[in-house]
Amino acid sequence: MATKDNKTKTTTKKKGPSQTAPAGFKGKNQAFLDAEYLSMRYKKGSIEDVISVGVVITTPEHVELDRYYSTIQLTRGHKLPPLIVELTGLTNEELEFAPSYEEVMTELLSRIKKWQVGKICVWGGDKNSFQRDFESRELEKPLKRGVAKFISTFENIQKEVSLDVTGGLDANLSLADMKTICGLGGYVAHNALQDAEDMLECIRLIETDQMKYDGVKAAEYKKFRGEYVKNRSFGEEEDEGYIIKSKYGQKFYEEIQKMNFKDDPKTKAFMDDLGYIIGKGDVYMGTFAEMMAENTEEHNN
Repeated sequence: MATKDNKTKTTTKKKGPSQTAPAGFKGKNQAFLDAEYLSMRYKKGSIEDVISVGVVITTPEHVELDRYYSTIQLTRGHKLPPLIVELTGLTNEELEFAPSYEEVMTELLSRIKKWQVGKICVWGGDKNSFQRDFESRELEKPLKRGVAKFISTFENIQKEVSLDVTGGLDANLSLADMKTICGLGGYVAHNALQDAEDMLECIRLIETDQMKYDGVKAAEYKKFRGEYVKNRSFGEEEDEGYIIKSKYGQKFYEEIQKMNFKDDPKTKAFMDDLGYIIGKGDVYMGTFAEMMAENTEEHNN
């Protein structure tokens, strides 16, 4: 937003991640990092293994300088559950012969140092997950110090960017929502390098005011949907026993439908529950990404 001082000089707010380097490395370049994890409860503890990492290194103006991707060998005795295999496309066989954590981190640190990276941008909880994995490993002191310093430069940009593009309405846009707003589609690959690239491309589009959709409207839709979903009670397969074929129910439904109750998330949830109970079928209110994809498909047809 433009602001004016007493001399009517106009300055423009810089959108996107701050260029200020945090504690740790003091370089001016940036990196955009994403990782995939084996996250699960195990016996009386938990597992947080980094299984792949992708990084794109750029100048402060976000011109790409370098990129790196690698899978990471699983900790001995750990196995990927089917859900993570399906989500990431990685397999136990692939990770059995992947580079070790030590090899991957040594290579990453080398590139961060080479390009004098001052900040590593992540989206969401990667810093905490990376930290938990790091703390569970026995590393040689030089590498341990290097990885600790590396993690200290992680900066979760989700809140800053989300608030920026939604006018302060939402601090937790998902990467899928952010991609949708920027016109990149709502699909998240769950491939570490691809997701890092997508994060970077979103920042480029935001900083040059090339977002396809209004972030404020996206935040309003997300808020409406959240309240709506919270108030829905019926629609699962196990709820089929509640369906009643009733002409009185149909008449009541038609009467209150005239009152535009769907403009409010709570009353829309009630109307859709009522419609389900009288046999009209279930209504699914999609995410912002799904809604925009559906609207685009309808427009193209």
